[in-house]
Amino acid sequence: MKTLNSPKPGITILTILLLALTTLPLSAADKENETEKKAMESNLHVISDEMIAEQSKSMVEFIGNVKATREDSILLAESVKVFFHTSETKKEGQSNVKQIVATGNVRYTAGERKAFADKAVYTADTEVLVLTGESPKLLTGKSWVTGKKITLYRLEERVMVESDGKNRVQAFFDSEDQNQPTSKKKEE
Repeated sequence: MKTLNSPKPGITILTILLLALTTLPLSAADKENETEKKAMESNLHVISDEMIAEQSKSMVEFIGNVKATREDSILLAESVKVFFHTSETKKEGQSNVKQIVATGNVRYTAGERKAFADKAVYTADTEVLVLTGESPKLLTGKSWVTGKKITLYRLEERVMVESDGKNRVQAFFDSEDQNQPTSKKKEE
């Protein structure tokens, strides 16, 4: 099992300041704005050829040319199952979406990062994305990594890539990607 941290330049003073500011306590108005922002970010928009809903499983399956959009990410696949929290399992402030399982020619884009796999499983509460299949691949700019299983821990900004014992993990890091800023400021 190999662990690979996301390619990023060194920590800057600005990054440290931003981290410090995000850990400060929020006022009541800020907390309300943050709750509204999280609700908007957790919205999920899905387009497909067909849809099957199973209330007993708290699940909706989208089949055929599926495009699911959420926050800054886009998921394309042949089939996408969306599992929801029930009223008994949902916690306050938590997204209604519990898990998303995509299969068949899966392509995922989130900001600068792109991923390809036969199957992708995203768990909303932990913000973990697991890519599996014949040769899942993760790209950031011109840099890439491939293995049998790729796990992205979004909250930790960490990636773990595993081999299958026959084929080893492979990675290519483009020097130009290493010098790019990790996030771009949105224009207002």
